[in-house]
Amino acid sequence: MNLTPKAQAIEREFLNARAKANYPAFPEFARRYVKHNKDGIVLANTALLELAVGEAEINARKAQHWTQAASLDDTPESITVSPLVKQDTIQEAVEKLESVLTRGTEEHQEYAAIVLARAALATDAPDRLQRVAHYLQNIQLPPAKIPVGYNFALIICGLTIKGMTLEEEGRTSEAIVSYDNVSLLVQSNSNERSDELNSWTEHALYRTSMLKLRQGDQLAAIRSFRTYHNQALSWPGSFRLARRATIYRHFSAALSSSFKTLGQNNAGSSAVTVAGADEQSQFYPAALSLEIAQIHAYWEDSLYAVNSFPKADEKNWRVLGMIEQIVEDRKLLGPGNDADKRVLVETIYRASQKTFQSPRILRFLFFALIEMGQFDEAELALKSYLDMVEINLKVKSDDAQEILTNEQRIRLDIESEYDITTVMVAGSRLYGKELAKPEEALSCAQRALDNIHQYLQHADVRDLLFDVYKYQGIAYGLQASGAHEPDKRPELYANAVECFEKAIQVYPQSFDGHYHLAYQLAEMREVTKAILAVKQSLSLESSHIPSWHLLALLLSAQKEFDRALSICAVGLKESEWDLPQTDGFTASQLDAEEYLSLRITQAALHDKIHGAESALEPQEALFALYTKVFAPEPASVGDSLYDIQNIRRRDQSDIELGSSSTIVGRPRAGSILSVRSRSGASDIGHGLAVHNGSNLEIPKPNYASSITSIGSSGSKKNKKLVPPAAAASNVGSATLGKSLLVPPTTVQRPTTKSVQRVARANKVLASLWLLSASTFRRLDRMEEALKAVEEAERIDASNPDVWYQLGLLYAAQADRETAQASYAKALALAPYHPASLTRLGQSYLQAGSVEMAEGVLDTTTKSLGWNSAEAWFYLGKVFEASGRLARAKECLWYALDLEQSRPVREFAESLPRYLA
Repeated sequence: MNLTPKAQAIEREFLNARAKANYPAFPEFARRYVKHNKDGIVLANTALLELAVGEAEINARKAQHWTQAASLDDTPESITVSPLVKQDTIQEAVEKLESVLTRGTEEHQEYAAIVLARAALATDAPDRLQRVAHYLQNIQLPPAKIPVGYNFALIICGLTIKGMTLEEEGRTSEAIVSYDNVSLLVQSNSNERSDELNSWTEHALYRTSMLKLRQGDQLAAIRSFRTYHNQALSWPGSFRLARRATIYRHFSAALSSSFKTLGQNNAGSSAVTVAGADEQSQFYPAALSLEIAQIHAYWEDSLYAVNSFPKADEKNWRVLGMIEQIVEDRKLLGPGNDADKRVLVETIYRASQKTFQSPRILRFLFFALIEMGQFDEAELALKSYLDMVEINLKVKSDDAQEILTNEQRIRLDIESEYDITTVMVAGSRLYGKELAKPEEALSCAQRALDNIHQYLQHADVRDLLFDVYKYQGIAYGLQASGAHEPDKRPELYANAVECFEKAIQVYPQSFDGHYHLAYQLAEMREVTKAILAVKQSLSLESSHIPSWHLLALLLSAQKEFDRALSICAVGLKESEWDLPQTDGFTASQLDAEEYLSLRITQAALHDKIHGAESALEPQEALFALYTKVFAPEPASVGDSLYDIQNIRRRDQSDIELGSSSTIVGRPRAGSILSVRSRSGASDIGHGLAVHNGSNLEIPKPNYASSITSIGSSGSKKNKKLVPPAAAASNVGSATLGKSLLVPPTTVQRPTTKSVQRVARANKVLASLWLLSASTFRRLDRMEEALKAVEEAERIDASNPDVWYQLGLLYAAQADRETAQASYAKALALAPYHPASLTRLGQSYLQAGSVEMAEGVLDTTTKSLGWNSAEAWFYLGKVFEASGRLARAKECLWYALDLEQSRPVREFAESLPRYLA
């Protein structure tokens, strides 16, 4: 058929209008096309039928208030379809096309049959499926020769209609074949693009993905999900976002399931082949992790584009479900680096902007902040969560909520008592371990215990109960060790021991219960009982460094220094943090610090047995070990796998998005818990947005050669009186020295965890220098001792032990006035510093101020110095000097008991109260 140039131009414009579904232009194009091409009657009436069907579908959706958002809840078993149209609304257009069908070319007749099939499937006629089969019976789909332009879109439409018909007839496998043909054609003709092509392609890919899930073929479904996602990158930004969100929801779940399967079946290899050799579909863990992270980002964008802030009495449960899936996937993939943790927190903050006072969001935020190490923000989240669940508990109607499924809880945004109790247990640990608030820690533990007894009696909650008793005992122990009232201390210690014994009853085979009991007994100076408990811990877990460390300290308390030194060697060999076999990065930071602490104790025992001179070399090795223990952590370096800036949402080389695109960069959400800046942005969202701020400067040991050669010109014979330090001579000065925590050059807010790590590094390094200072002092090498103290002061000037050691240094040279000023400086930093108070009381006694000495020493022995043998000894001397011999005798005997049970290092400064 030869068409005039005019007819050809009109045909091109006509097909272009049909490709865009520009229905208002159809009648005029049809009239003009027939005018210039008498044989074009079939094509014209085909377009008019498309117009009738399209407008009828639009009207049906409006009448039923139906939108694509209805597909947000689609499942493989239930896929939403657009409302059907009344047959009589399009009957006239159908009859007109059928009446002229034979007057067109064979090509026009085939495409008209596809449109007739589409019209039949869109109606509510009882014989609609039979009519579709009738129209398509003589058409080869896919055809041998693939057309181009809008005719290609019609072929895709025909395959999709065929698949939907087979699907409704229950012939699912055949329907999938038809849909997969769409996938193959679209992928092999990627240059074909139009609105109608996108529409029918999306229909086919959407349905085939869901049907494959319905059949249980997860790997095939993942391939279809990937095809859908790759095609979606070329669609307009606002195109069918609800269905995209649904696809990404199921895609994410399928990938997670595959990752779990990979972990179970792939113990010996790095990949599992899930397809033929000609298909690149080996599932590598790293590739799956990246893909899951990318799909999370697309899911979040798509869902937020079609979800608004909930109205009154509404729950934005789809957002809750998404965040729960993301959190669970992150647990599956592992914690990642610090940037990953920050991104997860920001993701949850964004979710808070789409929900209203959701306890579930607060729970996720609480645990994410803890994982990130932002403990102050986590405390705010914890308080908000507990307040919210308490309010919800008051309005709870009945106990029927306890039998709800997890999906029902998500829809209603109701927390289970188990989840609430889990948060309370974690809150107790947060308060006690990270925030040093034992009262709040005890309160959280008690609330958790009450919850278990009231709501979870019939559930298997032994893990929770064990942790509750354990954290309760630690909180009691912390309160007892910091108590200033002597009448309360015994009761608190007794409560702590009782809690640990209850924890052991719950889990007798858990080593940490025995460790905590042994630690508490050791702190109470019940050395024999503590040894039995820690040996039980070691029988259950022989590689636990703190248990070996505790045993060594207990043996040193019994003055069995040789045995204690041997135990240190055994414990170091059992440790997985074995220095000769590691670069310091293969083990955890906690293991490294415990290893270093045990090495310090080993050095102290070496000093005790072999003398101060032989202790210098082991102490030098401690500085070298320190640099490895507190080296920058690799987990805090690098970009996040989940950062939206690292995920390409569109291939800009192939696609140019219009201004109507909905998927754009996400606004950074502010904190729902606190406002610290004028802009209202959270410190998490604002400060950390600049870059990962968890890497604070870790102090380095500043020794030019070695501590054994500091001031080598000095000797015992050439000792000099150390000149008074300026800081020690000016007790009233408010300046404690220059801090090493130099503010970063960029605006940021480091995590609480990183700040605490730097503080620990400061304290450990200062303690190493003070250990050297003590050794030099006892060797009568005063210049070296002073330099070591100065190094400690440079590192941690606010450490009272620095000024206490300086006081001992001056006291050793008979400079009592400067020594007393140094002790006063230590007390200005820590008013209840037992060692400094004891020395201050001693100086009052030596000066004849018996009443002043008694006041200081009595306060010391009643508060934090209750276990100080020196404090009790000098208090006995005070009573002796004032003629109260009976009291003096009691104090001296008690001092002797304390001295005989004193370890080589204090338990609290050597061992962790909380285990990982």
